[in-house]
Amino acid sequence: MKKVLLTVHKFFPEHRAGTEVLTLKAAQELQRRGYEVLVVTANPPDLDANNRAAAKVSSAINDFVHDGVPVHVIEEPLRLKDYEFSFEFNHPHVAEHFDGILENFAPDLVHIFHAQNLSASIIDKARARNIPVVASTTDFWFVCPLVQLKRQDGEVCRGPKSPGANCLTCYTPKLFPPVSEFKEAVLQKYPVLEGLIPKGLDDVGFSALYALYLSGKAIPAALSTCQRSGALIEAANKLQAIMVPTKLMADIFAENGISKDRLHLVPFGIDTKLLTPYVNKTASNVVRIGYIGTIFEHKGVDLLVDAFQALPSDVAATLTIYGDLKQFPDYGNVIEQKAKSGANAGKITLAGTFPNAELGQVLSNIDALVVPSRWYENTPLVIQSALATKTPLIATDLGGMSELIKHEQNGLLFELNNMPSLKEKLESVITDPSKLKIFRDNIAEERTVGDMVDDIERIYGQAFASQSEKSKYAIVAD
Repeated sequence: MKKVLLTVHKFFPEHRAGTEVLTLKAAQELQRRGYEVLVVTANPPDLDANNRAAAKVSSAINDFVHDGVPVHVIEEPLRLKDYEFSFEFNHPHVAEHFDGILENFAPDLVHIFHAQNLSASIIDKARARNIPVVASTTDFWFVCPLVQLKRQDGEVCRGPKSPGANCLTCYTPKLFPPVSEFKEAVLQKYPVLEGLIPKGLDDVGFSALYALYLSGKAIPAALSTCQRSGALIEAANKLQAIMVPTKLMADIFAENGISKDRLHLVPFGIDTKLLTPYVNKTASNVVRIGYIGTIFEHKGVDLLVDAFQALPSDVAATLTIYGDLKQFPDYGNVIEQKAKSGANAGKITLAGTFPNAELGQVLSNIDALVVPSRWYENTPLVIQSALATKTPLIATDLGGMSELIKHEQNGLLFELNNMPSLKEKLESVITDPSKLKIFRDNIAEERTVGDMVDDIERIYGQAFASQSEKSKYAIVAD
């Protein structure tokens, strides 16, 4: 029985976005095929991964089993120990701990689904032990520290280009905590200060301390930002293979210095068994528009609500938004206010979350699913899930979304960040629902987890063969 160690930046049960689902499903399929697997992950807060105040658990590690899959969690006390900016791509404490995991679990191969929060140093530790390492990339972490290739002005980006100077305005400011968190951390470490600074002057006093803090951290932060690009491209080129889900990702990786020889197109697969029973829609006398996913700015949920509110007040349609408004509370409040104020407020439902096992049933009550993302997105699993239930899509004409959704064939595409363009697409299917039937008829059978793991095993085989060949020549050289 071969052992495979899978890494991911965060995992169930605390985190349950697309990458986590993909990792879990791949791990379970590998188990079914006779592999022994272990998932190694971190557990950062969703809102701010560098928030020291959030590191309140006492244990540095946590071991458990989730849905039959063994999981080893590197908790915040270890991940944030002696934290430096460079730890984002080269973390000595995580590296040392990971080396111990490699020693104890003794994997035949390491499969990286994500290395963020663990750092690229895990690649070096595995390669130092002659363990083959491959990756399945779900975002652009290897070339973009914010993973989305989306600039602060909302424009999409093609990568940092060495030495990462254009990341200084996007990424570097995010390395610093907000002044409120800085104040909390200082008082936690030096509680005597709370009595020394008079009430009413504490904001001024802490603002001055914060300015001093920034002046001392600015140069290290900038240096780390510039070093990151080269360090991670070098790390990526140490991998035996990098499986990418879209041609777009392959092109961007190659443009930024990742060897084309390491890139393999392996589209994601999904677990369809709970979806295909729901290929027929329930009856409705209005067109039901839906959104399913994270409620955050880069997902463009505000764009969707604005577009729906801009429709005529007598529109024969509803909008249901599924997602956790409290995960990113500030943005969640924005969505809540937008949904409550407008011509079509009574037709918008903020439905919260639901168990993943109910996704098929939820989609059976949605006539058109909207994916209004403001970044490339690669191939969101929710798109593939919708297609598996013959649910047409309306999505941003960008990146991996436009590789799955063919305009006027199985859905519609609208211009990035363009609310009137999205409104127009909504109107087109609401006023002529017959379009939705045409789109449904054009949706092909969806790719499964089994199909994906067939390709992954082929890559594993190549990695094992490559490693064996290198070992053979190493023995001859000795």
